Amino acid sequence: MQFLDPKIDIAFKKLFGSENHKQVTISFLNAILEYKGNRKIKNIQFLNTEQLPVSLDKKENILDIHCTDEANRTFIIEMQNAWERAFSKRIVYYGAKAYTNQLSTAKPYYELEPVTVVAITKKFNVFPDTPHYKCIYALCDTKQCEHTLTDLTFAFVELPKFTKQEHELVTDEDKWLFLLKEISIYDHIPEPLQRAEFKEACQLLNRLSWTDYEQAVYEKKMLDAQSAEGTSIALIERGKEQEKIETVGRMLKMGLDTDMIASATGLTTEEIKAYTNTLDKL
Repeated sequence: MQFLDPKIDIAFKKLFGSENHKQVTISFLNAILEYKGNRKIKNIQFLNTEQLPVSLDKKENILDIHCTDEANRTFIIEMQNAWERAFSKRIVYYGAKAYTNQLSTAKPYYELEPVTVVAITKKFNVFPDTPHYKCIYALCDTKQCEHTLTDLTFAFVELPKFTKQEHELVTDEDKWLFLLKEISIYDHIPEPLQRAEFKEACQLLNRLSWTDYEQAVYEKKMLDAQSAEGTSIALIERGKEQEKIETVGRMLKMGLDTDMIASATGLTTEEIKAYTNTLDKL
């Protein structure tokens, strides 16, 4: 078996946006959102079904997964491959827009239904200072931390922080995240993923189950993702460099000399001089 990488958008959409394989998406959402008992999703309806671009030559985006459940709750699932400066803001915008788009001129406010956005990052961390790989944000009272406004929820999953190995997988959440992150390096279905919904997911990612055209689109999307990742790394490095320049500039304005700046920042004397020259040219 050869499994395609579910982090590539077309594979991600085929995995979690398939009308004939809803149980895969339901299981994933229940695991990530920790839904139990009466809160568990039992059925979903997809609100968008586009999976392939019309032409390989066109730069068409495959839409995020957008669905509702039997309780009329809306769920948006997105996989983000490349670093984006305002990614968390865009996710909040997605949720707010999906919430307000429910309201027509004739529809009263009390008919608005909850919206949850699940955002997964492939190779970068949205919250680098937070050690856990998953954060769920909800509207809570700041004094009592009571979650009384339940209409907007944002779940961020940072795959780089998920480091569990096959023998460490216990929960369904563990297994789904491991599948997302590691299945493409396997040539068989790992033992912890032998349950029906995981086996179904693996079969959806089996290259042999894809048409030649689907595989061609996948290869193109994979190259696009690699290019975007390279660009994002360059942007991150450029941002770090600019931050160092600005730090040196602030310290110079404070009257600190080169030795003091070096001691405080760990930069070498040569680096400080180079940043100082850059500041002089600005």
